Amino acid sequence: MSTARKLVSVTATTLVLPRTTPVKPKGWVKSPGVDEPSSSPPKVEVRADGPREVISLPELDTAKPESVFSTRMSALAVLGAVVLGMSYGIYSVYTASRDAFVVPTILSPSSDAVVSTKLRLGELRVERVRAVGDLEGVEADLAGADQALAQLTELKRTTGGARHWTTRITSQKARESAAELSALSDQKQVLANMLASQRDLTNKARKDFEAGLIARAEYARQEQYLNEMRLQVLDNGRAQFRGESAQVETNLAQQALTRSDAPQMPELVNRQEQLIRVDLEVVRLDSEKRAKNAERDALVERIAQIDEMVEQIEERPFFQALDKDLELAFVPYTQLEGITAGAEVYDCLWGVVWCSSVGKVSERVPGEVVQADPWGSSTRGEYVVLALTDHGAAHAKTLRIRSWKGGQKPDLTTEVSAK
Repeated sequence: MSTARKLVSVTATTLVLPRTTPVKPKGWVKSPGVDEPSSSPPKVEVRADGPREVISLPELDTAKPESVFSTRMSALAVLGAVVLGMSYGIYSVYTASRDAFVVPTILSPSSDAVVSTKLRLGELRVERVRAVGDLEGVEADLAGADQALAQLTELKRTTGGARHWTTRITSQKARESAAELSALSDQKQVLANMLASQRDLTNKARKDFEAGLIARAEYARQEQYLNEMRLQVLDNGRAQFRGESAQVETNLAQQALTRSDAPQMPELVNRQEQLIRVDLEVVRLDSEKRAKNAERDALVERIAQIDEMVEQIEERPFFQALDKDLELAFVPYTQLEGITAGAEVYDCLWGVVWCSSVGKVSERVPGEVVQADPWGSSTRGEYVVLALTDHGAAHAKTLRIRSWKGGQKPDLTTEVSAK
């Protein structure tokens, strides 16, 4: 069969197509012996009187340049979104691996830790009042001991002066006794002479009365004088005996005062016993005073320690929770490195993505705390005080503290992320 094209009569029912340069459409397939594409284009049937022939017309490309540009821009946007999503995912994983995960906690006046702090603070204040009262009692005891020591020292000095006074008085009595005995001895001699003279006068008066030379009254008067002289002699002897006894006593007192081997007079024994008692009382008071001074120093130190403990408690954040709610975060020891005041706190969706800053770390609270970590295991750590701008973040399950943000010092910033 010949492959040459056949001409069709114009008078027949014919579709005449303008001759143009065909555009190779997609899916170009070259038919045998034909140069046109054969990729399922629309077919046009041409009828002629003669044999029928079907000509396959090429598909014309009618795409506009604007649609091509939109397609390319959409592809670029999808590619950018994929790259951005991957970058954000990598950044989220990177920050999550470096951030510190913490558990937010709200302390209220009814919390156990705050109630314990309040009870401890009350106990310290009661103990301080008791210590101050004991200190005042010790101060009063010390003042009384000082006064008693001063009185005992004066008594001891007075007792020592009394011995000297007794020595002088005893010496004076000895001299007086000697002088009195000498006077009594002279008086005895005079009385003896007077008694002899009166006896002679009485004998002469008796003889004159018997001779009738004098009256009875005169004789009786002479007899009376004689009896008085005898009485004076007896009084002189008694006084001389008393003087000799006083002189003996004075001599014994002088010996007791001047000689240690001589018998001691009762007064000196009593005085010595008093001195011994005074010395023992002074020793006892000195011992009590030293004990009271040590007790006072201990009480003063105890009061200072109580004041320091109260000051430390009042400086701790738990004291602030006595009047209002306090927002804290429990940080395990494994997450604590680098967390300081000023660290940024973050709240994240699912703890990983869409992190937003909700505040900063105000301060760290010294002291170990045992609590559940962000993963539910009981562990040890410390509290940090949060200064949240979004107080709702305190109710989150987990927060993140970004301690490495800033680049200058790794421990200056902290981030907290919440699930």
